Amino acid sequence: MFLSFILLLLCIIAQHQHSNRRLCEKRNLTDSVKMIAAIAVVVCHLFTFYMHHPAWAAESQFGSLSVSIFFFLSGYGLMCSYSLKGKKYLEGFCIHRISKIIIPLLTAYIIYIPILRLINHRGGVIEAIQRLFSSNPLLPYSWYVTEITLLYLLFYLVMRFIPRYKLPALSLAIVFMLAGMLLAGLPHWWINASPCFIIGLWYYKYEHPIMNQMNKVKKQHFITLILLFLCTYRLDIVQDHIQILSRWRYTYASFYLVNILFILLVLYILQGMNQFINFRIKRNSYYEIYLLQGIIFLLLGTVVENRLIFFIVAVATTIISSLGMNWVNQKIIALINIRRK
Repeated sequence: MFLSFILLLLCIIAQHQHSNRRLCEKRNLTDSVKMIAAIAVVVCHLFTFYMHHPAWAAESQFGSLSVSIFFFLSGYGLMCSYSLKGKKYLEGFCIHRISKIIIPLLTAYIIYIPILRLINHRGGVIEAIQRLFSSNPLLPYSWYVTEITLLYLLFYLVMRFIPRYKLPALSLAIVFMLAGMLLAGLPHWWINASPCFIIGLWYYKYEHPIMNQMNKVKKQHFITLILLFLCTYRLDIVQDHIQILSRWRYTYASFYLVNILFILLVLYILQGMNQFINFRIKRNSYYEIYLLQGIIFLLLGTVVENRLIFFIVAVATTIISSLGMNWVNQKIIALINIRRK
Protein backbone atom coordinates (compact mmCIF):
# COMPACT_ATOMS: atom_id res chain seq x y z
CA MET A 1 0.00 0.00 0.00
CA PHE A 2 3.05 2.28 0.10
CA LEU A 3 2.63 3.55 -3.47
CA SER A 4 -1.10 4.01 -2.87
CA PHE A 5 -0.29 6.16 0.17
CA ILE A 6 2.05 8.37 -1.88
CA LEU A 7 -0.65 8.90 -4.52
CA LEU A 8 -3.22 9.74 -1.83
CA LEU A 9 -0.83 12.26 -0.25
CA LEU A 10 -0.24 13.99 -3.60
CA CYS A 11 -4.00 14.19 -4.19
CA ILE A 12 -4.52 15.86 -0.81
CA ILE A 13 -1.78 18.40 -1.60
CA ALA A 14 -3.25 19.07 -5.05
CA GLN A 15 -6.70 19.67 -3.56
CA HIS A 16 -5.42 22.85 -1.95
CA GLN A 17 -3.76 24.16 -5.11
CA HIS A 18 -5.26 25.85 -8.15
CA SER A 19 -3.72 26.48 -11.54
CA ASN A 20 -5.04 27.79 -14.83
CA ARG A 21 -2.03 26.65 -16.86
CA ARG A 22 -2.52 23.86 -19.40
CA LEU A 23 -0.40 20.72 -19.36
CA CYS A 24 1.38 21.83 -22.54
CA GLU A 25 2.57 24.87 -20.56
CA LYS A 26 4.02 22.64 -17.83
CA ARG A 27 6.74 20.90 -19.84
CA ASN A 28 9.13 20.65 -16.88
CA LEU A 29 6.41 19.00 -14.82
CA THR A 30 5.33 16.48 -17.47
CA ASP A 31 8.96 15.59 -18.26
CA SER A 32 9.53 14.91 -14.56
CA VAL A 33 6.37 12.78 -14.42
CA LYS A 34 7.62 10.71 -17.39
CA MET A 35 10.94 10.07 -15.66
CA ILE A 36 9.22 9.07 -12.42
CA ALA A 37 6.83 6.80 -14.33
CA ALA A 38 9.71 5.11 -16.19
CA ILE A 39 11.57 4.45 -12.94
CA ALA A 40 8.32 3.15 -11.40
CA VAL A 41 8.01 0.65 -14.27
CA VAL A 42 11.55 -0.60 -13.58
CA VAL A 43 10.84 -0.89 -9.85
CA CYS A 44 7.59 -2.77 -10.45
CA HIS A 45 9.27 -5.24 -12.81
CA LEU A 46 11.86 -5.87 -10.10
CA PHE A 47 9.10 -6.32 -7.52
CA THR A 48 7.29 -8.80 -9.76
CA PHE A 49 10.07 -10.92 -11.21
CA TYR A 50 13.08 -10.61 -8.91
CA MET A 51 12.20 -9.74 -5.30
CA HIS A 52 10.03 -12.82 -4.66
CA HIS A 53 8.14 -11.41 -1.69
CA PRO A 54 4.33 -11.00 -1.39
CA ALA A 55 4.62 -7.49 0.08
CA TRP A 56 6.64 -6.33 -2.94
CA ALA A 57 4.49 -8.21 -5.46
CA ALA A 58 1.35 -6.50 -4.13
CA GLU A 59 2.57 -3.22 -5.63
CA SER A 60 3.42 -4.71 -9.03
CA GLN A 61 0.26 -3.35 -10.68
CA PHE A 62 1.68 0.16 -10.36
CA GLY A 63 3.78 -0.63 -13.43
CA SER A 64 0.66 -0.77 -15.60
CA LEU A 65 -0.52 2.51 -14.09
CA SER A 66 2.80 4.11 -14.96
CA VAL A 67 2.50 2.95 -18.57
CA SER A 68 -0.96 4.55 -18.72
CA ILE A 69 0.78 7.89 -18.05
CA PHE A 70 2.95 7.37 -21.15
CA PHE A 71 -0.10 6.61 -23.29
CA PHE A 72 -2.05 9.57 -21.96
CA LEU A 73 0.77 12.08 -22.43
CA SER A 74 1.53 10.67 -25.91
CA GLY A 75 -2.07 11.19 -27.03
CA TYR A 76 -2.18 14.64 -25.43
CA GLY A 77 1.16 15.66 -26.97
CA LEU A 78 0.16 14.58 -30.48
CA MET A 79 -3.07 16.59 -30.35
CA CYS A 80 -1.24 19.59 -28.91
CA SER A 81 1.36 19.59 -31.70
CA TYR A 82 -1.24 19.02 -34.41
CA SER A 83 -3.47 21.82 -33.10
CA LEU A 84 -0.58 24.28 -32.98
CA LYS A 85 1.03 23.41 -36.33
CA GLY A 86 -1.89 22.07 -38.37
CA LYS A 87 -1.17 20.06 -41.52
CA LYS A 88 2.50 21.09 -41.44
CA TYR A 89 2.91 18.81 -38.44
CA LEU A 90 2.06 15.83 -40.65
CA GLU A 91 4.81 16.63 -43.18
CA GLY A 92 7.56 14.12 -42.55
CA PHE A 93 5.65 12.84 -39.53
CA CYS A 94 6.51 9.18 -40.11
CA ILE A 95 10.23 9.90 -40.41
CA HIS A 96 10.53 12.59 -37.74
CA ARG A 97 8.21 11.26 -35.05
CA ILE A 98 8.51 7.52 -35.50
CA SER A 99 12.30 7.70 -35.88
CA LYS A 100 12.39 8.90 -32.27
CA ILE A 101 10.81 5.58 -31.33
CA ILE A 102 12.57 3.20 -33.72
CA ILE A 103 16.17 4.48 -33.43
CA PRO A 104 16.39 3.99 -29.63
CA LEU A 105 14.83 0.54 -30.11
CA LEU A 106 17.48 -0.39 -32.70
CA THR A 107 20.22 0.92 -30.40
CA ALA A 108 18.87 -1.23 -27.57
CA TYR A 109 18.82 -4.31 -29.81
CA ILE A 110 22.40 -3.65 -30.95
CA ILE A 111 23.41 -3.77 -27.27
CA TYR A 112 21.08 -6.60 -26.23
CA ILE A 113 21.59 -9.25 -28.92
CA PRO A 114 25.37 -9.75 -28.40
CA ILE A 115 24.88 -9.86 -24.61
CA LEU A 116 22.04 -12.38 -24.96
CA ARG A 117 24.11 -14.61 -27.24
CA LEU A 118 27.09 -14.39 -24.88
CA ILE A 119 25.11 -15.26 -21.73
CA ASN A 120 22.26 -17.49 -22.94
CA HIS A 121 23.68 -18.63 -26.29
CA ARG A 122 20.52 -17.68 -28.17
CA GLY A 123 18.91 -14.73 -29.92
CA GLY A 124 19.73 -12.96 -33.14
CA VAL A 125 18.51 -10.44 -35.69
CA ILE A 126 16.15 -12.92 -37.39
CA GLU A 127 14.54 -13.92 -34.09
CA ALA A 128 14.20 -10.26 -33.08
CA ILE A 129 12.35 -9.47 -36.33
CA GLN A 130 10.14 -12.56 -36.06
CA ARG A 131 9.10 -11.70 -32.50
CA LEU A 132 8.75 -7.94 -33.02
CA PHE A 133 4.94 -8.07 -33.34
CA SER A 134 4.46 -11.07 -31.07
CA SER A 135 3.17 -11.03 -27.50
CA ASN A 136 6.72 -11.69 -26.32
CA PRO A 137 9.33 -9.55 -28.17
CA LEU A 138 12.98 -10.58 -27.89
CA LEU A 139 13.89 -7.36 -26.06
CA PRO A 140 12.17 -7.63 -22.66
CA TYR A 141 9.22 -5.28 -22.06
CA SER A 142 9.49 -3.72 -25.55
CA TRP A 143 5.86 -4.52 -26.45
CA TYR A 144 5.11 -0.88 -25.64
CA VAL A 145 7.23 0.24 -28.61
CA THR A 146 5.18 -1.84 -31.04
CA GLU A 147 1.89 -0.54 -29.71
CA ILE A 148 2.82 3.14 -29.53
CA THR A 149 4.14 2.91 -33.12
CA LEU A 150 0.77 1.53 -34.27
CA LEU A 151 -1.03 4.33 -32.42
CA TYR A 152 1.19 6.95 -34.07
CA LEU A 153 0.51 5.45 -37.50
CA LEU A 154 -3.25 5.49 -36.85
CA PHE A 155 -2.99 9.13 -35.77
CA TYR A 156 -1.14 10.04 -38.96
CA LEU A 157 -3.52 8.17 -41.28
CA VAL A 158 -6.69 9.59 -39.73
CA MET A 159 -5.43 13.18 -39.50
CA ARG A 160 -4.07 13.03 -43.03
CA PHE A 161 -6.90 11.32 -44.91
CA ILE A 162 -10.14 11.72 -42.90
CA PRO A 163 -11.67 15.11 -43.83
CA ARG A 164 -14.18 15.49 -40.96
CA TYR A 165 -14.78 14.17 -37.45
CA LYS A 166 -11.11 13.31 -37.12
CA LEU A 167 -11.06 12.78 -33.37
CA PRO A 168 -14.10 10.46 -33.22
CA ALA A 169 -12.74 8.55 -36.22
CA LEU A 170 -9.32 8.16 -34.59
CA SER A 171 -10.87 7.04 -31.29
CA LEU A 172 -13.00 4.46 -33.10
CA ALA A 173 -10.00 3.19 -35.08
CA ILE A 174 -8.04 2.72 -31.83
CA VAL A 175 -10.97 0.86 -30.23
CA PHE A 176 -11.08 -1.51 -33.24
CA MET A 177 -7.30 -2.01 -32.99
CA LEU A 178 -7.56 -2.88 -29.29
CA ALA A 179 -10.50 -5.20 -29.95
CA GLY A 180 -8.39 -6.96 -32.58
CA MET A 181 -5.57 -7.38 -30.06
CA LEU A 182 -8.02 -8.79 -27.54
CA LEU A 183 -9.44 -11.28 -30.05
CA ALA A 184 -5.90 -12.24 -31.10
CA GLY A 185 -5.24 -13.32 -27.53
CA LEU A 186 -2.55 -10.75 -26.71
CA PRO A 187 -1.81 -10.34 -22.97
CA HIS A 188 -3.96 -7.86 -21.06
CA TRP A 189 -1.00 -5.52 -20.46
CA TRP A 190 -0.99 -4.78 -24.21
CA ILE A 191 -4.51 -3.41 -23.92
CA ASN A 192 -5.46 -2.27 -20.42
CA ALA A 193 -3.51 1.04 -20.42
CA SER A 194 -4.10 1.93 -24.09
CA PRO A 195 -7.51 3.63 -23.61
CA CYS A 196 -5.59 6.36 -21.79
CA PHE A 197 -4.16 7.37 -25.20
CA ILE A 198 -7.73 8.17 -26.29
CA ILE A 199 -8.32 10.08 -23.04
CA GLY A 200 -5.22 12.15 -23.79
CA LEU A 201 -6.56 13.06 -27.26
CA TRP A 202 -9.90 14.22 -25.93
CA TYR A 203 -8.48 15.89 -22.83
CA TYR A 204 -6.48 18.30 -24.97
CA LYS A 205 -9.63 19.32 -26.87
CA TYR A 206 -11.68 19.97 -23.74
CA GLU A 207 -8.90 20.90 -21.36
CA HIS A 208 -10.20 24.33 -20.33
CA PRO A 209 -13.72 23.22 -19.31
CA ILE A 210 -12.29 20.15 -17.58
CA MET A 211 -9.82 22.34 -15.67
CA ASN A 212 -12.66 24.61 -14.57
CA GLN A 213 -14.61 21.62 -13.30
CA MET A 214 -11.56 20.22 -11.49
CA ASN A 215 -11.17 23.49 -9.62
CA LYS A 216 -14.78 23.06 -8.42
CA VAL A 217 -14.47 19.44 -7.33
CA LYS A 218 -16.11 18.96 -3.92
CA LYS A 219 -14.41 17.00 -1.17
CA GLN A 220 -16.98 14.17 -1.20
CA HIS A 221 -16.54 13.63 -4.96
CA PHE A 222 -12.80 13.65 -4.53
CA ILE A 223 -12.96 11.04 -1.75
CA THR A 224 -15.31 8.88 -3.86
CA LEU A 225 -12.83 8.88 -6.75
CA ILE A 226 -9.98 7.87 -4.44
CA LEU A 227 -12.05 5.04 -2.93
CA LEU A 228 -13.01 3.75 -6.39
CA PHE A 229 -9.35 3.75 -7.38
CA LEU A 230 -8.24 1.92 -4.23
CA CYS A 231 -11.00 -0.68 -4.63
CA THR A 232 -9.88 -1.48 -8.17
CA TYR A 233 -6.15 -1.18 -7.46
CA ARG A 234 -6.18 -3.45 -4.38
CA LEU A 235 -8.76 -5.86 -5.75
CA ASP A 236 -7.27 -8.71 -3.69
CA ILE A 237 -8.43 -7.02 -0.48
CA VAL A 238 -11.90 -6.26 -1.91
CA GLN A 239 -12.42 -9.83 -3.11
CA ASP A 240 -11.39 -11.27 0.26
CA HIS A 241 -14.12 -9.29 2.03
CA ILE A 242 -16.94 -9.15 -0.55
CA GLN A 243 -17.73 -12.71 -1.55
CA ILE A 244 -20.56 -11.85 -3.97
CA LEU A 245 -18.07 -10.48 -6.50
CA SER A 246 -17.07 -12.80 -9.32
CA ARG A 247 -13.31 -13.06 -8.85
CA TRP A 248 -12.53 -13.56 -12.55
CA ARG A 249 -14.88 -10.86 -13.86
CA TYR A 250 -13.92 -8.32 -11.23
CA THR A 251 -10.22 -8.93 -11.76
CA TYR A 252 -10.53 -8.64 -15.55
CA ALA A 253 -12.64 -5.46 -15.37
CA SER A 254 -10.28 -3.89 -12.87
CA PHE A 255 -7.35 -4.24 -15.30
CA TYR A 256 -9.02 -1.62 -17.50
CA LEU A 257 -10.94 0.53 -15.04
CA VAL A 258 -8.04 1.13 -12.65
CA ASN A 259 -5.89 2.79 -15.33
CA ILE A 260 -8.66 5.22 -16.26
CA LEU A 261 -9.32 6.11 -12.62
CA PHE A 262 -5.59 6.53 -12.08
CA ILE A 263 -5.29 8.98 -14.99
CA LEU A 264 -8.17 11.03 -13.55
CA LEU A 265 -6.30 11.26 -10.24
CA VAL A 266 -3.02 12.10 -12.00
CA LEU A 267 -4.78 14.87 -13.95
CA TYR A 268 -6.13 16.23 -10.68
CA ILE A 269 -2.62 16.23 -9.23
CA LEU A 270 -1.00 17.79 -12.30
CA GLN A 271 -3.70 20.43 -12.44
CA GLY A 272 -2.90 21.47 -8.88
CA MET A 273 0.87 21.16 -8.99
CA ASN A 274 2.04 24.48 -10.37
CA GLN A 275 5.10 25.48 -8.40
CA PHE A 276 6.30 22.18 -6.97
CA ILE A 277 8.58 21.24 -9.86
CA ASN A 278 10.48 24.13 -11.38
CA PHE A 279 13.71 22.42 -12.41
CA ARG A 280 14.31 21.33 -15.98
CA ILE A 281 15.47 17.84 -16.90
CA LYS A 282 18.25 18.47 -19.40
CA ARG A 283 18.39 14.89 -20.66
CA ASN A 284 15.00 13.19 -20.39
CA SER A 285 15.92 9.54 -20.88
CA TYR A 286 12.64 7.99 -19.73
CA TYR A 287 12.27 6.03 -22.99
CA GLU A 288 15.81 4.66 -22.77
CA ILE A 289 15.14 3.62 -19.16
CA TYR A 290 12.21 1.58 -20.42
CA LEU A 291 14.29 -0.07 -23.16
CA LEU A 292 17.43 -0.76 -21.11
CA GLN A 293 15.90 -2.31 -18.00
CA GLY A 294 15.76 -5.88 -19.39
CA ILE A 295 19.39 -5.66 -20.54
CA ILE A 296 20.55 -4.50 -17.11
CA PHE A 297 18.55 -7.24 -15.37
CA LEU A 298 20.16 -9.87 -17.61
CA LEU A 299 23.69 -8.61 -16.97
CA LEU A 300 23.33 -8.21 -13.20
CA GLY A 301 21.64 -11.60 -12.89
CA THR A 302 24.97 -13.24 -13.71
CA VAL A 303 27.01 -11.43 -11.04
CA VAL A 304 24.71 -10.30 -8.19
CA GLU A 305 22.94 -12.85 -5.99
CA ASN A 306 21.70 -10.74 -3.08
CA ARG A 307 18.18 -9.56 -3.98
CA LEU A 308 18.34 -6.20 -2.19
CA ILE A 309 21.73 -5.32 -3.71
CA PHE A 310 20.41 -6.48 -7.09
CA PHE A 311 17.42 -4.15 -6.72
CA ILE A 312 19.46 -1.06 -5.80
CA VAL A 313 22.18 -1.62 -8.41
CA ALA A 314 19.62 -2.42 -11.13
CA VAL A 315 17.68 0.81 -10.63
CA ALA A 316 20.82 2.98 -10.40
CA THR A 317 22.57 1.33 -13.37
CA THR A 318 19.47 1.55 -15.57
CA ILE A 319 19.09 5.28 -14.91
CA ILE A 320 22.79 6.10 -15.42
CA SER A 321 23.20 3.99 -18.57
CA SER A 322 20.01 5.46 -20.03
CA LEU A 323 21.60 8.92 -19.98
CA GLY A 324 24.48 7.72 -22.14
CA MET A 325 22.17 5.87 -24.51
CA ASN A 326 19.95 8.94 -24.81
CA TRP A 327 23.00 11.04 -25.76
CA VAL A 328 23.91 8.55 -28.52
CA ASN A 329 20.31 8.41 -29.80
CA GLN A 330 20.01 12.19 -29.95
CA LYS A 331 23.20 12.42 -31.99
CA ILE A 332 21.92 9.81 -34.46
CA ILE A 333 18.51 11.50 -34.79
CA ALA A 334 20.16 14.91 -35.29
CA LEU A 335 22.39 13.45 -38.02
CA ILE A 336 19.38 11.95 -39.81
CA ASN A 337 17.52 15.28 -39.65
CA ILE A 338 20.53 17.13 -41.12
CA ARG A 339 20.78 14.70 -44.04
CA ARG A 340 17.03 14.85 -44.61
CA LYS A 341 17.19 18.64 -44.96
